This record gives sequence, C-alpha cells and structure tokens, in this order.
Amino acid sequence: MSLAVLCVLPAYRPAVCSGLRPSARCSSPCAHLDMSRAHALRISSFALASWALPAVARELTPNEQRQALQAIVEKRGDLDPGRRGNFNEKALFSEDFYFKYGLRPTPQEATASGSQVEAKLKEQELPFSPVQRRYTGYQKFAPRIQEGLAAYSGELRLAIAKGDWEAILAATEKGKRGQGDAVKAVSPAPARSVARAYGLFANTALQSENDSTTTANLLARHLVNEYYFALDDMATAAMEKDSAAAKVAWKRGKEYVNAYLALVNQVISAKVGEKFALIDATV
Repeated sequence: MSLAVLCVLPAYRPAVCSGLRPSARCSSPCAHLDMSRAHALRISSFALASWALPAVARELTPNEQRQALQAIVEKRGDLDPGRRGNFNEKALFSEDFYFKYGLRPTPQEATASGSQVEAKLKEQELPFSPVQRRYTGYQKFAPRIQEGLAAYSGELRLAIAKGDWEAILAATEKGKRGQGDAVKAVSPAPARSVARAYGLFANTALQSENDSTTTANLLARHLVNEYYFALDDMATAAMEKDSAAAKVAWKRGKEYVNAYLALVNQVISAKVGEKFALIDATV
C-alpha cells in the first residue's frame, strides 16, 4: 500500500473506557499478540500515517514519502531506530505503550501517582477480563513465569555477581532455529523465553477476548520489552567483560519485571491463583 493511499484512510481512534471500575469494558475487535512481523509492520505503518499525515489528492514522490515519514518519527519523540527500529518493529512486542503514546515510562513512573502514565490508565482503567479467562491464562503461563523468575534471580544473578561471562551469555541466550542436519536448533534460556510468556499472560489477564489492546496491556508490553532489552545489555556486557554494566543492566531488568508483576498481580484474585512474588534479590 502506498503512502498516498494510507494518507486518505480515516484516523485510527482506539476505543477507550472511562472510570476506575474493574468492570469497565471496551468493545472494539480483539488485537492478538501472536501476529506475524509483516502484519505488525502493516498495522504500525497505518497507525503512524493516520495520526499525522493530511489527506492528499496525488501520489507522493519517494522524497516526499521519506520526508513525511521522518516528520512522523520526529513528532513521535524518536523511536530509537538503532534499538527499536523506525516503527518499534525490533521490540519483542512492537505495539506497546511507547509506540502508541510516545512515552517510555520507567518502572517508578509506571506506578507513580499523578504521572502521565496514570493519566493514560485512567482513560481506560484495568479492564474486565472474565475470571475463567484469567484462570486459564494463569494455569497455562504461571509455570513458565515462575521458571523464568527463578532463572533471573538465580543462575543469571549469580553469574553476573561472579563475572562468569560464559554463564551470562548462556543465561541470556535468545535461541536459534535449526537448519536441517547442518545446524541444530538452540532453545532460548528461561530468562529469555519467559518474556513472551509475560506478554501472553497479560493478554489474557488485562483484556477480555472482545477487547482491543487495552492501555494496561500496552503498558505491560512496554515493561516486558524493556526487560528484554536489559537482557540484551547483559549479553553485551558479558562479551565486553564489563562487570559494572552487567550489574546495572540486571538491576534495570529487575525493576521492569517487578513493575510488570505489580501490574498483573492487581487482577490475580484468589479464584485465579496466587499472586507472583516480586524479585527482592540484589547483585
């Protein structure tokens, strides 16, 4: 689809719910986490174009297209293309709080009273998700989440404390696909694979089946993305044998995952399961 076509599409207006009651709901179509990268890019391109570009009656030249897209990126507050890509496509979950609102809240800002994040959440407070949906998601993802938390606060933390570079690289392994008999597949380390479980559980806990992606879920994805980037920084520090940088990255990852846990714990009732314990270990 050309940029000129995108420009005449109506602006995207996500449905929002007001009020602070947990029963508040949205009725727009469900946005699934499990989408292809190509589909995510199409959605991202449409969203960015519909926010900022005026309708045009002619085909834009390649130079005009580049200038228009650059203006969008600059207006959005710079999407940090080196790490996140021009449209946040390098993040684990490309459609997150940062992508939609241009805000990159720290763990403290994500929970602070009176912050911009709180204002956005009040526009669409923690949505209603049926107990059965939350329970099913908890039963499916809680074991993986517990395993990932144990790996992060256990073997990865100890490897960083000791400066065991090989162990750090192993504990932050992203995984690799196999290529027949020539290249064997490598599974991601538990501290890595849990990030996807975090996102999938939030999808069941922070929105109902018929909801569009809620503000709370966008925030959860942002926190998970930052946790995942912290793992990247730990791996880089291990390759450079930089103990101080590895410790800083681990502490940052801990803060983001704890903020995520605090968010989803709000909707884990006794009928759903036991709330997740936050990480209190240090390096």
